[in-house]
Amino acid sequence: MVDKRSSYTDLNMPADHLFRASSGTRTPSALQRVPNMDSSSKSLSVSRRSSEELKRDMSSLENTSSPAASSPTASVPPSTRGRLREGRKDALSALAREYGGSKRNALLKWCQKKTEGYQNIDITNFSSSWNDGLAFCAVLHTYLPAHIPYLELSSQDKKQNFTLAFQAAESVGIKSTLDIGEMVYTERPDWQSVMTYVTAIYKYFET
Repeated sequence: MVDKRSSYTDLNMPADHLFRASSGTRTPSALQRVPNMDSSSKSLSVSRRSSEELKRDMSSLENTSSPAASSPTASVPPSTRGRLREGRKDALSALAREYGGSKRNALLKWCQKKTEGYQNIDITNFSSSWNDGLAFCAVLHTYLPAHIPYLELSSQDKKQNFTLAFQAAESVGIKSTLDIGEMVYTERPDWQSVMTYVTAIYKYFET
């Protein structure tokens, strides 16, 4: 029988032929280039560092925009802030220093100055000068003209005058401490009650 097994001489191929064959077909190799781990780690480090810097920036912004920093009086010296608080607590003291005399007389002068040029107004006290409601309307008209049609008012219509004045004051948060019914039928209202209400108006608009 003829031995059909290949002889060793058939397997002996030239070395250069083997090299050519391997170069023609590229097979996956365990030695393929691996991504540069150094550059990847560097980019990760930069990303992490950028994230930390962003957190620090956000934290600094939050601190900057805190209520204490954004407060209107944050840059005011403590001594000045103290004077401002004292002025709000006792606004009439500052008014007395401006006009001279007692707090009562200073507030009275302020009312006279505010109502200069208004018809049928003659404020000489905190009682009878306010009994028809026009004095209240005149003072409030200087601040809230849209609420009080002063030129249409009459000293004879006391109830309307008081109603307009008290409603205008309440529209901005000044609560009425006077009773319309009592004011309408009283020629000489209690001066202390009137002064207290006028003081509330002064503090709201002037302090």
